[in-house]
Amino acid sequence: MATPLSLPSAPNDVWVERLVDALESDFLGLLSWDWDLRVVTYPRSHPVLGMPDCRVVGCDKGVKAGSPMCPGCANRWKTSDLSLEDFVATVRAGGWRTLGQLPCRVIDCERPRKTVRSGLCSTHHFQQTKTLKLDLEEFLSDPSVQPLSGFGNCIVAACYRQRGGPKHPYCDPHRSRLAVARRLGTFDGDEEAWRLTTSAVAASRQISLRGLPDRLVVELLFGLQVRAMNGVKTYDHHLRAICDRLRAVGAATITSLTDDALAEAGLSPYARTVLRGTQTALRRLVSTPETERLKDIWDLVVFGHSGTLNFTKICQKPLREALKIWAYNDLPRRRGKSVRAAMQGVISAMVLLSESLRLQRDDGGQVLALLSRKDITNFCNRVAFLAENGKMSAHRRVNTIRFVRQVLNRTRSLGLTRPGEVLGGLPNDFALSLEDIPDEPEDTEAGKDLPDAVMRQLSDNLHLLEKATNREYRIAVELMMDTGRRPDEIYQLPWDCLRKDPDGSLVLLYDNSKAFRLGRKLPIGKATAAMITEQQERARQRFPETPTADLRLLPSPVANPHGTKSISTFSESHRLWVDSLPDFLIPVVVEVEGQPVTKLLPFDKSKIFPYAYRHSYAQRHADANIAPDVLKDLMDHRQLSTTQSYYRVSQERRREAVDRVVALQFDRHGNRVWRKAQGLLQSEHVRREIGEVATAYGVCKEPSNVAAGGQSCPLRFRCVGCDHFNTDVSYLPDLEAYLADLLRSREKLRSAFEADDWARSEASPSDEEIRRVRRLIKRVKADLDDLSAEDRAQIEQAIAVVRRTRTVMLGMPRVGQPLPDTRPWRSA
Repeated sequence: MATPLSLPSAPNDVWVERLVDALESDFLGLLSWDWDLRVVTYPRSHPVLGMPDCRVVGCDKGVKAGSPMCPGCANRWKTSDLSLEDFVATVRAGGWRTLGQLPCRVIDCERPRKTVRSGLCSTHHFQQTKTLKLDLEEFLSDPSVQPLSGFGNCIVAACYRQRGGPKHPYCDPHRSRLAVARRLGTFDGDEEAWRLTTSAVAASRQISLRGLPDRLVVELLFGLQVRAMNGVKTYDHHLRAICDRLRAVGAATITSLTDDALAEAGLSPYARTVLRGTQTALRRLVSTPETERLKDIWDLVVFGHSGTLNFTKICQKPLREALKIWAYNDLPRRRGKSVRAAMQGVISAMVLLSESLRLQRDDGGQVLALLSRKDITNFCNRVAFLAENGKMSAHRRVNTIRFVRQVLNRTRSLGLTRPGEVLGGLPNDFALSLEDIPDEPEDTEAGKDLPDAVMRQLSDNLHLLEKATNREYRIAVELMMDTGRRPDEIYQLPWDCLRKDPDGSLVLLYDNSKAFRLGRKLPIGKATAAMITEQQERARQRFPETPTADLRLLPSPVANPHGTKSISTFSESHRLWVDSLPDFLIPVVVEVEGQPVTKLLPFDKSKIFPYAYRHSYAQRHADANIAPDVLKDLMDHRQLSTTQSYYRVSQERRREAVDRVVALQFDRHGNRVWRKAQGLLQSEHVRREIGEVATAYGVCKEPSNVAAGGQSCPLRFRCVGCDHFNTDVSYLPDLEAYLADLLRSREKLRSAFEADDWARSEASPSDEEIRRVRRLIKRVKADLDDLSAEDRAQIEQAIAVVRRTRTVMLGMPRVGQPLPDTRPWRSA
């Protein structure tokens, strides 16, 4: 046993005492930590720090979790011709492998073994082989064999081994290491410095912290504890390299090491990452909201959120301090995962105000008493200039003015403009009014849905996303497509998120974190439910010991030993996947020599992002005739206007669709009536707004019937025999459905009812009406067949737009009507 190297019983450093108190006894016990020995020993079984034995027979060296062999055995296996199973079952060539220094097997002998195989110290080994000449078991039971006292510790500061003999102050490995250094000329002659800085002899699972200052020891232990609590692995060879380099450079504390100092110390990028994380953990240990608010860069973890807030770009100190006070008062009311983004957006708006004052005032805006309404006007003009020149979007311009107005008003309500406060003396006219906020730009939410052709190609290539990332990210994208939930709502799904309502219908249980509405239910289809069930089984197999209540449906593959941490945003990986796919070709009308021509052109891949799946979900449900109120509930919106922005078709888009659809318009005889009516396009748009009423399979233009909302038809809606009736290609599905209804009704009346002939004749659809409808359908289809593939695709897209905006098509779904499949093309 090594001579104790104890922690001072009453250290003068208060920081050391605080860190020692922060170390948990269970964690120190896990590491077999002894304050006197100061050696970290990694356990064999632990989800983060565990290092199981190498599978090769006779090798007890620790390996990374999931690896079958230690690096040495892996190298030997690569050079062999054996299979993995045969190799691990063979006895190691070359005998036993040492795992540190082991004591002599003679009871109470304090000297180390000469070799692992002999099991005896040098003296006892000589006595066994040369003097008594007994086998090992007989030698150990011989009464003449007596224990021997040790020679003391190796005097290298980091070493915890025994000396190999009475004539040398070092253990055998360090004695050999020093001799080699002298022979190679790498030893500078200062043996005392060599003793203090040279590393310990590496042993699997063990890392020596001896020879490091007390403060550095507890800082390393605390950093390792925080990493283990966060589920982050720190392998023994990494920690050993960190300790060796810190010992070599004579570091006293981690907190004082700058990035330049870490690089100069020769630490690897991974080691620098570990130490920077330790610095962050040490800083957070002593940070409170009261101390953090005084800094110019805030760590939001101290406030219960994530990320940082940066106030350094506010040039005017009074303005910067006032903004920090505003943020400190505003943070408690914030919630969710986007707090940092929302707060930094306001700070960025104030940065623009600060820059405006710096650039447009001789004093740079430093003298508050000289600020006036003129400076506000200059700021508004500067923001307008940036928006007009494409430096910021129209939405950001509105938000910038609104945010600055909010902060200036709030600072006044907080009393910061009183004498003696940070904004004391700020004139009252240095303020923004409602009139200063520009008009909101026209809503651009609609139109972010993805065309069917794009969605189909994305679905067909999901296997490439899984290959580039992992299964969980693929499932996340599929759930976004199927459910229309926000990305964060999908990421945070609990394992037990699939439920059944009392009527047996399947629902997804999720939390609407944006609106802080918990336990929301969304009806889903069987295909989606089957995918969730499969993922539940996968997550349970990966983490069989984790309670269901703590397990996530999509557990993170990183720093997540128990499956309690969900995957996080993967926008970058999603973008790389989309960009790697072939072009998405969709029909687009372009002008060639003054004539509109339909061509298949690439879809802009920048419009494909995770949130676009939510817009696509809304659009496809609107296309499937789901009522706006029902769709509002499906989207979990509080306001119907919010839902309408997801699928509302702009007037320009509708006009374009009408122009294309009415080019294939027919009268009741099936004759094209629109070829010579190009000059009436404008009136056609107006007529569609106020001068027609939708029938089941076309439109009626009789004024009296239009005025009566379709309830004043003397022909009882036998539209195909009326001169006021027109139809177009967008009604083709309705015409086909109407024909099927006529045929069913005729057959039913002929066979299923006992009735007089006159009654049956009056109720039965006429053969002429059936022939007329058939002729209409045939004529419409013939004209469609005459179109090119590009023109036909464009017509189909226009039909979808027109049908989407047709008021009569937006009725409430029937009782028991199933929700539409948002990906009908998916394979079974």
